[in-house]
Amino acid sequence: MRVFNANHRNIILVEILVMINTFVLKDLFSQEQLEDLISEFSFGNTTTPELELAIRDAFKDYVISALSEMSGATEEHQKLYVEAIYPLEKASKLLQDLPHPAGKISTRLSVMADTLKKLASGQQNFDSERASRFVEKNLIRRLKQVWDNNTQVSFFDHSAEEQGAPMHFVRLCLNAAGRCYPEIVWFASVDNARADSLIKSIKR
Repeated sequence: MRVFNANHRNIILVEILVMINTFVLKDLFSQEQLEDLISEFSFGNTTTPELELAIRDAFKDYVISALSEMSGATEEHQKLYVEAIYPLEKASKLLQDLPHPAGKISTRLSVMADTLKKLASGQQNFDSERASRFVEKNLIRRLKQVWDNNTQVSFFDHSAEEQGAPMHFVRLCLNAAGRCYPEIVWFASVDNARADSLIKSIKR
């Protein structure tokens, strides 16, 4: 088993921090589109430059994370997954059939090993799990902040008409990000139902 090189990991962390600090998102909306957003959702506490900046800030962490996963780092991640499988399987066998809670931990370790195998082989499909992942939930929370800072309508209000509803705002933002970053495929596929599901995922 490879011994992890601490210096190598530190270098990677520094590179990630530099990327975060220097990365600038593309403008997601045109001036006219921003004006339409302010009008449609009655955002009375912002200007178009302020709104664009707030929306870009909401997406920044997620886009950096997603693009990083799609980069050459994926191959390095897969190597780490493979290396982590053996100790998980070994620990699972050692704890198997022992009294609670050891037996339960054995089962969890086995499930974790199976998940890593799927990740390492590229078989795992996370599309159906996106709403439950922290990074996606954080993106929706950031969009909620944009909404809350500009209107008195609750982000969880389902009584608003479709065109003025929070779910429509979330959809418009995600679809706009999809046009700017087509490699993040799920952005463009979000409809009102999916946006509503994402909103509910941070309410639980």
